[in-house]
Amino acid sequence: MPRGLADLVSGSLGKGTQYPLKLGAALLATIPVAVVFVVFQRYFVRGANEGSDKG
Repeated sequence: MPRGLADLVSGSLGKGTQYPLKLGAALLATIPVAVVFVVFQRYFVRGANEGSDKG
């Protein structure tokens, strides 16, 4: 996916600026990361709070 986005940004896939295509590709690259974060959010917060101590 990063290689495809790099090709879009460099403009090697077509002439001119194709902003809708670039934005769509960026959205498709972001969705898996967002889903993983939402699924594992409670574990991230729990892990961050385990190291804290009230003193």
